[in-house]
Parts: sequence; structure tokens; C-alpha cells
Amino acid sequence: MGTTGNDVRRMLDLLTVDQPAAPPDRAASVRRRVQRRRRNMAAAALAVAVGLTAVGVGVARSGALGGSPPTSPGRAVPRWALPWPDHRNGSVPRTVLDGAVLAWRHQSELTTGSWAMTAPRRVIWYVGQTAAHGQVVAVIFEVAAPAGHRLVAGWTTASEVMNGQPGWRKSGISPWVLYDVPAPRNVPGLLIGLNTHGTTARPGQNPDAWIVALAAPDVGSMSFRAPGVPLPNKVAAVIGIGTTSRGLLTGDVGQIGGLVEIDTLSVGHRNVLPSPVTVGVPGAPASMTPQLALPAPLRLVGFRGEAGELDGQGNVVADNRPGRPIRVIVVRCYGPAPLRILIGNLARTHLAGIVTCDNVQHVLRYYGPQPRHGSVLFVRASDLISYRVAYGI
Repeated sequence: MGTTGNDVRRMLDLLTVDQPAAPPDRAASVRRRVQRRRRNMAAAALAVAVGLTAVGVGVARSGALGGSPPTSPGRAVPRWALPWPDHRNGSVPRTVLDGAVLAWRHQSELTTGSWAMTAPRRVIWYVGQTAAHGQVVAVIFEVAAPAGHRLVAGWTTASEVMNGQPGWRKSGISPWVLYDVPAPRNVPGLLIGLNTHGTTARPGQNPDAWIVALAAPDVGSMSFRAPGVPLPNKVAAVIGIGTTSRGLLTGDVGQIGGLVEIDTLSVGHRNVLPSPVTVGVPGAPASMTPQLALPAPLRLVGFRGEAGELDGQGNVVADNRPGRPIRVIVVRCYGPAPLRILIGNLARTHLAGIVTCDNVQHVLRYYGPQPRHGSVLFVRASDLISYRVAYGI
């Protein structure tokens, strides 16, 4: 595969991926996804070409930028914790990291039923820094508390916490998406990953998918792969490799159409990964869902009146502000299962149709009951289904 001028510019961009940038407005679909779930690369970057698409991933810097400096790789940790280095690089204030711990305590209280059970006797930090051009704050830490030894990993949009905002509000709302699992054993091939997203690459696209992957400090590089966006009669593969900083790799995966897998964890010339693993927190399946690319744009013909449009992945409820009956629904989606469209209100819904997610445009015509004060459209889909939907009369 030849290298074009655009490829070279992209590689140069990757080398400066850690530099903070002013956060742009994010796509409405991403805002919806974060609301529903609430739930860096300096030294060397290597891009490889396999299949149709190649992505470069590089080193996440570990030099201190201010604040608390990172500890040495040989720091003393309790026997239950991972003997891995502290990758905090000073890009995130201590108050923000404390806010993440506070958010974990509140979320954990919902499970344990006791605030006292979440009181941390000790917190061991592994990651606490910005990613995705400064748009995201990623955290990984372990906690010793009465509730047990826990591994906590998660992320949030930097603009939601880096300007003095609290990590938890009395209303029960937190900007943090956190995953909480029992502290893992330090076994060869252990990987702790996060799926997040950066800025929108081009108009009409969702933001690129980003990964944060942490392994043992002797892992010098990792390789990954992910399915590309489905195209007519073929699927473009996305594959990449990058050098780590003492086991930490953070990078832009680009526009993808499915789960991201790590193929190799290289220690010297040896792969210590027994088999490929999906990027995510071990034991937390919800953490393995990446930011998916949007399907091709819809071709809207024959709509009368005011039409509503939405895009995203996973379940969503569309507010039909005009309050008019919904008679036509246009859908394009891709993913491992069908998508369901329902019409109604919060009390009762009616099935408008089931759509095969083959990245082909489908038109549904609905002649069923309509609520008196206007219909609401419900999309029922797994988090691994990406879609565009338009509806009107």
C-alpha cells in the first residue's frame, strides 16, 4: 500500500496527539450516548498497513507536567495490588482524581448499601491523565475498602471536570463513566482497557474511537485490530501497532464498526498474550463497547411536514416535538442483530417494524395507533448496533 500526503500528515498528527486542544462541540449522538450510560503519544509511532485501513498508535507520555510526579516502576504496593507503575503525568489536577474516587464511592454505595463500606483505606493509582487531544480524562486505580479490594477504571469528558466541577452531585448525577470489578490477579497477559472517543474527524461522522490500554511495565508494544465500517460487499479492517510507555498505550483507532481486540502484548520478541482479548475492563462487559462509526447518510424523499432525525448506538427515545403522528420511518443500521422501532408513549408502545442491520436503507410505514398528544419514537438496539433514523409524516 502506498503512502500518500494525507497518510504522512496523519502520522505527524499522531505524534502530537497528547497536546491539549480546545474542546469542540461534540456530536449530538455522543452527548446522548454519554447521558444514557453516565455511565496521549509522543516518542515513537508506527503505522502498519494490513487490509484496507491502517492506524498509528504511539506512546503515552509519562513525564510529569506538574502536580504529583509519577512514582518509579519499582514502587512498593500491597500484595493484593498490581505491582505496576503510576502513570499519572500531572495533566489532571489532584482534585479531579479525588472526584473520580468520590464518584466511585457513591456508585459503589448503591451496590453495597452502605457509605461506610466504600471508605477507602488505600488508593493505588495507575492512570490519571488526559487523552484524545485533551478531550478526555482517563483513570485506573485500585482501592482497599471494607467492601473489598476493587479495580476501578473509567473516563469522562474533560470539559465536565477540569473547570472545577464536582465529580458527584447531590442529585445523583456524575460525569464519570466508571467500571468496578474485584482486584485482578497479576497474571501474564493481563490487560486493562478503556474505550472512549475524541473529536469528530469529518462532518457527518461520529468522533473517532480511542483506546487506553494498560499492561505490565515490561510490555514494550501492543497490536490491535477492529472491523471497519461495513461497505457494499466488503468490510474494511482496521489494524495498528504501537510502542508503550512502561505498559501504557493510548491511541486513536479511527472510524470502526465493531469491537477492538488486542492481538499481541510483546515483551522483547515474545508475545505474552495467550489469545486475543477485547479492549475493556476484565469482568465488566459494558466497558468493551467502543465508539462506532455512523452508517452511510440517509436519502430522504417524500417527507411532508417536520421530520425528526437521530443517530447513535444502543437504545434511545426520540422526543417528537412537533407532536404530529409518525407515519414514515427511514432507517439505516449495521451490527450483529436487528433493530426494532416502536411508536407510542411511556405507558404503551406499538411495534412499527424490525430492521435488518445490513447498512442498507429501509423504509417503514406505520398505520397503527398514535397517542393523543403526539407519538414518541423508541429505538431498541444493542450497543454494538450503529444507526441513523429519520421519522415524519
